[in-house]
Amino acid sequence: MSLLDQRLSALDLSILPTWIYDHDRVRFQWANLKGLEFWRASDRADLSSRDLSDLSAAARARLDGYMRVIADGGTVVEDWTLYPRGEPATVTLHGQGIRLDDGRLAILFQALPRQPGIDASMVRGVEAVRHSSVLVSVVDEEGTVLFHNPAALRALGDAPRIDAAFPDDGVAAAIRGAIAAEAPWTGEVRVHTTAGERWHQVEARRTTDPVTGAPAVLVQQLDVSAQRRAEGQVEEQGRLIDELNRSLALVEEQRRQILTLSAPILDVGRGTLAVPLIGRLDAERGDELGERLLPAIVAQRAAHVVLDVTGTDALDPDGAAALERLARAIQLLGSRPILTGVRPEVARALAQTELGGGLLVLRSLGRGLEVSRRRAAPRRRRRD
Repeated sequence: MSLLDQRLSALDLSILPTWIYDHDRVRFQWANLKGLEFWRASDRADLSSRDLSDLSAAARARLDGYMRVIADGGTVVEDWTLYPRGEPATVTLHGQGIRLDDGRLAILFQALPRQPGIDASMVRGVEAVRHSSVLVSVVDEEGTVLFHNPAALRALGDAPRIDAAFPDDGVAAAIRGAIAAEAPWTGEVRVHTTAGERWHQVEARRTTDPVTGAPAVLVQQLDVSAQRRAEGQVEEQGRLIDELNRSLALVEEQRRQILTLSAPILDVGRGTLAVPLIGRLDAERGDELGERLLPAIVAQRAAHVVLDVTGTDALDPDGAAALERLARAIQLLGSRPILTGVRPEVARALAQTELGGGLLVLRSLGRGLEVSRRRAAPRRRRRD
């Protein structure tokens, strides 16, 4: 017989189920005869061999709280629904501290059966609150914590006042003020938790302490940190998208400016426009040039347009087609296109198109300007 058995031998005669729970090792260390009967164990060895490591988070949080109380010399009294061999049994547990043979602290529990007449729905409601992930607390008008469900204990610890959970003093004041308010107070606030700072959706509504009948506040908290992070990420993504759109708009504007600089439209006088093309000419660039050049022809009443391709890259089929469309559009406005600076590779590309009639091809830009001015002079004299 162990020293523990000797010390507790008198409890074997008790009519109350009694057992010792070792929270450090999550095991039963001892039970009297009624305790063995309650837990449906054949003997103490059978009971102590049971692995209780699959305790729910709610049960573990309650027991953690008990250990803190008995370590300070206190006792605990609370209703529990236990499950010996899977069968529910609701009892009132009285717990106090006891030292094991090795000096560690454990809990000596005595179980009082549930009083007859207790509504089954009430028992279920109490268990639901204890296992809920929502933090549920009851505080008095001074903010003293009267009750924490296990979720609240895990998140907030066992601070005696609800004020300790909120870095903003106004939140605690609003919670206490709910006693006199007609409507519940709600807010999304920062909270100090055992896992660090979090964001909680908090609701505080007035109620009555069922033990004393005094006014109290029911406080419910839901962790919305993940939601806030997601909202923050969406907001940040929106900001980045706006920045990206602005950057793209700037790049597009710069691209258009570069295109404009690489194909400037020059009014060289005597009804002549000169367009020196630099770089690659493709369908997109041909369309962009047309958008600028055709209105300029009408506005300047240009009779000649000199398209100088000295600085262009070798034309591919798309570039040659773009040049052909531009020349035809110039002709349709009654202006004469003059193509200058044609190199052999450009000539080969243009030969694959229908570009021909009405298009004058000259060797250089200077020659093109000279011809356009000479042709414009007689027409000016006729107008005079």
